[in-house]
Amino acid sequence: MKRKKDRVANEFGRFQFRTRLFFDSIAILLAWFSSYYLRFYVLLDGSEDSALLFSMLSLVALVSGIFFMNVLHMYEARLTSQWRKEVQGLFKVSVDVFLTFVIIYYYAFYEKISRVHLLLFGVMLYLFLILDRYIVNNMFARLIKTGRFKTNVLLVGHGERLTDYYNTVIESGETSRLRVNYQYLGEDDPIKGLKQVKGSSLVEAVKNSDAQMVVISFGDTDYNKEIELVKQGMELLQERVFTLPRVPKTYVGNRFSSFHYIPMLEINSFNMTSGRWFMKRAFDLVSCTLAVILLSPLYILLALLVKLSSPGPVFYKQKRVTIDGKIFTMLKFRSMRIDMKEQGGAHWTEENDPRITKIGRLLRRTSLDEIPQFFNVIQGSMSLIGPRPERPELEKEFVKIIPGYNMRHRMKAGISGWAQVNGLRGNTSLEKRIEYDLYYIQKWSFMFDMRIVFLTFFKGFINKNAY
Repeated sequence: MKRKKDRVANEFGRFQFRTRLFFDSIAILLAWFSSYYLRFYVLLDGSEDSALLFSMLSLVALVSGIFFMNVLHMYEARLTSQWRKEVQGLFKVSVDVFLTFVIIYYYAFYEKISRVHLLLFGVMLYLFLILDRYIVNNMFARLIKTGRFKTNVLLVGHGERLTDYYNTVIESGETSRLRVNYQYLGEDDPIKGLKQVKGSSLVEAVKNSDAQMVVISFGDTDYNKEIELVKQGMELLQERVFTLPRVPKTYVGNRFSSFHYIPMLEINSFNMTSGRWFMKRAFDLVSCTLAVILLSPLYILLALLVKLSSPGPVFYKQKRVTIDGKIFTMLKFRSMRIDMKEQGGAHWTEENDPRITKIGRLLRRTSLDEIPQFFNVIQGSMSLIGPRPERPELEKEFVKIIPGYNMRHRMKAGISGWAQVNGLRGNTSLEKRIEYDLYYIQKWSFMFDMRIVFLTFFKGFINKNAY
């Protein structure tokens, strides 16, 4: 099932990212050229006016500014923001950009860049970014009050904690961003003011209530005992005290937060910021476009070999599943005969499969049959690195037997992945493969992707399980 619960949050996140990126870019360029004007047209002392050089370096100012804003998580989507922390972050960005130019000045443009200009730029960058964020945050606040980004919340269960959460939403004024109209499985202890949504399962209840967020809580006869033991631990022990929530380990990330002093545990909390998605997507586009250009002679050679090996098309197209459970058409160089049909329904290719051609066997062993997927990456349905995509008909069975299998769909399917570089390809342990995929999603970073790219060249192309 395609996930609906994050649609509003994702829409708001994309809108925030694009708006902040646009206004931050203007603020950085204004700071650069304003400090230039102040230095050379107000405080002019006879120094050479290198207008062309400073205009070219404005691009360096822009790129470095956006880079440090992203590194310091200044593009995270949030319905509310802490102004003090944001101002501190903007100060760090300004210092980092200033130090970047100090290094550039020292090593590349000594005596060509005005040191006074750089100092003015550092100060004005901080001031312009504060003004920029103040204006944009006020704009977001007004938009939130209109209810444009309101999230539908479904309360599941019953009991004092759930009722307390609902009352807090109402009393705190959070109704400007949270719409709580439905309760599921609360017939024995209904919350006044909520409609009881019908459904034979939680999935059906979410669908019937059009919920994008679910809050679950049930009364527990052992809850008071658990709280008492936690209290004793906090008072009597020197060690840190933990409790074990009833959350399967296959869920992707768990994070505690508080909602107006109400503790909440968010499961499946993995959520890449828009800035990180942008970085991953930019790397995908640049690297795969270059790969297609550099490997174009190999594409032509392999296409001819496939065509000569047996009658049929050069490319093999197959439906696969990617992010959010979306179906896409994945490309491969054809490695099988088309006059021999698959027996017994969908399954993984086995060793010595009679359908595989001679050139196809070589392509599979060396993973060269996968390189047309660079076009899938450029098109946007795949990423260079991510969980390998499976066929929809196989996934229907995997979901039934492996808890948390759908969590693989929190990221785009990849040409290579953490499981593949660790030898988990083809007819290997599916459970182990899922474990590695979920680990990759939980620990994702740009450097982790670079590590997998590096390992792919040494461990990921040739594999004994690639039939």
